[in-house]
Amino acid sequence: MSDKTRVFLVDDHTILRTGLRMFFNSQEDMVVVGEAVCGEDALEKVQLHQPDVVILDISMPGMNGIEAIARMKQLTPDVGILMLTMHEAEEYLQQAMQAGASGYVLKKAADSELLEAVRAVARKEIFLHPAMASMLIQSIFQPETREESKKTINLTGRETEVLKLVALGHTNKEISEKLAVSIKTVETHKARIMEKTGCERRSELVRYAMQEGYI
Repeated sequence: MSDKTRVFLVDDHTILRTGLRMFFNSQEDMVVVGEAVCGEDALEKVQLHQPDVVILDISMPGMNGIEAIARMKQLTPDVGILMLTMHEAEEYLQQAMQAGASGYVLKKAADSELLEAVRAVARKEIFLHPAMASMLIQSIFQPETREESKKTINLTGRETEVLKLVALGHTNKEISEKLAVSIKTVETHKARIMEKTGCERRSELVRYAMQEGYI
């Protein structure tokens, strides 16, 4: 096992972890050495197992993936971290890479791409999902010119809560559970926030929340 890439999984969905564990353990050059359901749990276990690559999502209970990356790199600076997430917003990619991630792959990616990403991160290389790499390049060469100063916008307390949770990567279902409201209510709040801020996409809401200091 010493010549195999040691993989550690962090995700709160048991079915996903089980599938990933079986998938990686079926590879001749990989082995899953541990799992965790949240960021806090992962910090201690990663120090114990000393994996080559940690795979985690952004949206998790408690400490989110971005926070977990930063803490993990402080405690185990040599570990490679690969983001495996559903979030395609450029802001999440930037936050993850700034926190210390070495790779960013979308959950919709093909199996071969995920394997390529793990092997690249294990070699201390950077790996980005092609769509994310293209988005990043476009943002560099075609920066947005839309006026971003919206500090006078008056969001209600509940709208502020929803905006923060959206910016931290939570889904409508997760937000509804955290705030004890219906998914339809969450969607209504998001629609009102977008109308007030002039944002048309989720990625713009994330950018707005970061620029205005909500997260």
